Amino acid sequence: MKKMLPNLFTLGNLLSGFVAILLISKQQFEISVLLITVGLVCDFLDGYCARILDATSALGKELDSLADLITFGVAPATLAYFVSLHEIHIFGVACCLFYVCCSAIRLARFNVEQSHMTVFVGMPTPISAVLCILLAIYVYPLVAMVGMILIGILMVSPFCFPSLKKVKSEAVEDF
Repeated sequence: MKKMLPNLFTLGNLLSGFVAILLISKQQFEISVLLITVGLVCDFLDGYCARILDATSALGKELDSLADLITFGVAPATLAYFVSLHEIHIFGVACCLFYVCCSAIRLARFNVEQSHMTVFVGMPTPISAVLCILLAIYVYPLVAMVGMILIGILMVSPFCFPSLKKVKSEAVEDF
């Protein structure tokens, strides 16, 4: 049972992202952003539970990346397109495709090379998703397009970003 709990949170992340995409197509943007946020919480909880319960697995790692691609790659790009980037037509589509491809590369690279590390190499997809959403909502389409391209580049960059993985929760371990 304890091995299933992290995967249940991962599936919550996946389903939140998928439903967010469905609602984006119905122009229910606020609820979609809320669902992506629910996915963020589920993504944090799946890793946290897996570490606390010593329930990490290869299946869980792969499942987590697939869920993250939907919730933090496809859903934010879809939102950015429907909210803003549709105004710049083919360039908006190209920008969204670039962002999704960078998300996929970043997640695959993490699984192959970095899952054991205590830092992230390249901007993590949850942070990228938040920035993508903020750009889509608050700036002009051309600025959002340039920002999303820069975020995509940061996801596949060699720059290090801090990770919460090394924080295994000393409070829980003390009990």
